[in-house]
Amino acid sequence: MKLLTYQYKFFGPRAGLKQGEDVLDLTVLLNCGANIIPDIGELLRRFDDPVATIQAALNGGADRACLPLEEVALCPPILHPASLRDSSLFEAHSNGTSRSNGHTTPPIWYERPIYFYENPNGLTGPEASISRKAGSVTLDYEAELALVVGKAGRDVPPERTLEYLFGVTIYNDWTDRATGGKEVGFLGMHKSKDFAGGMGPWIVTMDEVMDRWNGGRLDLKVEAFVNGKQTTDSSTGEMYWTIPQLFQVVTHDCTVVPGDVIGLGTVGGGCLAERGGALPFLTDGDTVEIRVERIGTLRQHVKKA
Repeated sequence: MKLLTYQYKFFGPRAGLKQGEDVLDLTVLLNCGANIIPDIGELLRRFDDPVATIQAALNGGADRACLPLEEVALCPPILHPASLRDSSLFEAHSNGTSRSNGHTTPPIWYERPIYFYENPNGLTGPEASISRKAGSVTLDYEAELALVVGKAGRDVPPERTLEYLFGVTIYNDWTDRATGGKEVGFLGMHKSKDFAGGMGPWIVTMDEVMDRWNGGRLDLKVEAFVNGKQTTDSSTGEMYWTIPQLFQVVTHDCTVVPGDVIGLGTVGGGCLAERGGALPFLTDGDTVEIRVERIGTLRQHVKKA
């Protein structure tokens, strides 16, 4: 299933199900009446097994309210996640951005998966325009796959990870490189990432990608384009650490809840900073598209001056 959050004219946001080129409203389909489901985060909190619940409603001939996908505005699938984490699973990216800032990847990177918290209030959806940090001339995109948690858990062993994962989506971890280089250098625990994050266009449930699961890694092609020119050609299959290894670290002494979002980190070659100056940083009016196999395209724009 592909699950999304949309607005239509003056109504919304509301949770929806993508079917072909149409959107089915989940509040209507699941007979919630006035108790509107405003986003996929609320869907996950309200239903223990949303996929089974939706499928039962579809099979049972429940009422449907349908809109053409082209007529709605897509929001981030989860409007306000309880937490937004981002990790660093790709060695090529860590080493590449470290070098560009005059740093080296620290030893802890090879000891266990590392992650950090980001600003969940800055999420934007498809076709959104984001503003650079004041005075910034080093705006960069970061092409990522993100996990969406479907069940609360704590101290989850690696072999049970899939029980807690609901789906995957595209994440653009917008970054100001100059700020990051001054504060930390190799990783995003700083002010360089607090101003914007892109997510969408929808969440794809895990059952649709499990044939690409191999030894705890999801192998999906990742591409990015700036103003139509390809700038990233990579894959999530190149992750150094596995998803179960990361999830074990995330949940150690810490509870995750439905709707939490966990970025897997930027894929190798998944940004401009890794190119050693061969590609310019983003400027006002630029358009960035991130495409991930099995999911789709997240297209966003740098706000024009």
